[in-house]
Amino acid sequence: MSLDPPIQRIFDLLTTGDAPPEDLNERRRLADSTMLLASTGPQPDVDVCDHTVPVSGGAITVRVTRPTRFDGVAAPAFLFIHGGGWSQGNLDTAEVECGPLASLVPCVVVSVGYRLAPEHPFPIPLDDCVAAYAWLLRQADALGVDPARIAVGGTSAGGNLAAALCLAARERGLPLPCFQLLEVACLDLTLASPSMRDMTTQVGLTAEAVAEFAGRYVPDPAHRTDPLVSPLLADDLSGLPPAVIVVAEHDPVRDDGERYLAALHAADVPAAAVRVLSHPHGGWVIPGTLTHHLVRDLRAGALRQAFVTG
Repeated sequence: MSLDPPIQRIFDLLTTGDAPPEDLNERRRLADSTMLLASTGPQPDVDVCDHTVPVSGGAITVRVTRPTRFDGVAAPAFLFIHGGGWSQGNLDTAEVECGPLASLVPCVVVSVGYRLAPEHPFPIPLDDCVAAYAWLLRQADALGVDPARIAVGGTSAGGNLAAALCLAARERGLPLPCFQLLEVACLDLTLASPSMRDMTTQVGLTAEAVAEFAGRYVPDPAHRTDPLVSPLLADDLSGLPPAVIVVAEHDPVRDDGERYLAALHAADVPAAAVRVLSHPHGGWVIPGTLTHHLVRDLRAGALRQAFVTG
């Protein structure tokens, strides 16, 4: 397997050979602290504010990052959902994954601090994301957001939740987002994609880890054919928002994204996909690499175009 050399060097440094800790909270701490090593610092000229959103059985926090250039102007918005296998990650790691999109696009970025599995299995994380989206629609005027120009997206498990959010919004009669940006998304939790079989030994995310994460989110395999769990298995994708899908060559969920592209096209939904060669699952999050900047600019350009046409 050929990896981009700076990515290979980073993985060589991070790989200790030690088994992951058994305690889930410790695994979360290690995963989150490792992600935060890729932080490039705060964005320039933005205001950041956390808001509480009531949800069934409690409340979640969303983080709103608003460029100061939009003061007094209705801005486009991007609802971002972090990754972490539905069981890791938080609003701080979301800032690392999302990068400086608020400044680059520019747009308001709203990150969702959804509740995590296995303490909160499906459908709770998805319901939290839908609640955050509905809150954003209701609060658009107060937040200075143009409700006709709200995109959704996410990384890894967040990409799954973003795709499922679009299906749930359609089912529940909510206005659909204008665009969806799905990055290294796991879209078939039955784990039927060929890449799940072929990518058995590699750095980064493994097929075994995907199966473990899926088990935390949806413990009963019989429920994993639900389209809100596995958007790729939906019978009808028609009318969904246009999509840009980013996949990595050396990723067990690579084929999920490429299969979803074909399914969207079959449903007459405009969509494009990019396969990033020589990279594992989301490897371009590592700053200082060519691909880090290229994928960052791809995201920003895709959102910018969506907000012009949306």
